[in-house]
Amino acid sequence: MKLYIIFDTLKRQKLKMKEFVRGIEIFTLAAIMSLAGCKGSGGTSNDKTGKNDKSAAREGGVTLMIADADLIQVDSNPQYNTAEWSFTVKNPGSYDVWLSSLTCDTSHLNFNDIVTITAGDARIEKKPIGDEIVTTDKSVKQPWYRADSHMGSIFFREPGEYQIQVISDKVLPHPSDTSQLSIDKHTLINSLILKPLVD
Repeated sequence: MKLYIIFDTLKRQKLKMKEFVRGIEIFTLAAIMSLAGCKGSGGTSNDKTGKNDKSAAREGGVTLMIADADLIQVDSNPQYNTAEWSFTVKNPGSYDVWLSSLTCDTSHLNFNDIVTITAGDARIEKKPIGDEIVTTDKSVKQPWYRADSHMGSIFFREPGEYQIQVISDKVLPHPSDTSQLSIDKHTLINSLILKPLVD
């Protein structure tokens, strides 16, 4: 019985240590991203013309491509790899959030961990499952397929600029020409799609 109590105590301490280390990693990642966001912000907000600056009107949606994102690669913990875009909301409201992936197997996208999407105060955490297989995208060639996963919705309360992030080990830079992709990658996040919901 004493041995069981000692084992149980050690197990709890190990779990607490893992949570503590994870908390430090998340804090460090947030600090790095915060510093990256501050870089080059000496001008006014109207001067911002970076490659990751995207706008959206209520009438249409917007596709935020990984190729246009600011990427952070965390070699020691790839599950914290991050893509970030600046997104200007002209008319507030709710947006459907879809994650578009390139995959070699549409029946199993091979996401081992949840994907985290943040925008302003909103946070979505979900494992993509490939709700729609898109066959009309001419830029995707076999053996690759495009699988879009519905992740949830985000409400933008007021107009303004928002930082949108996708955090996942599947956030990796890759060429737009799918014939140059190694099938060893299996699945890669290609874009984030925001579609305005009609009231």
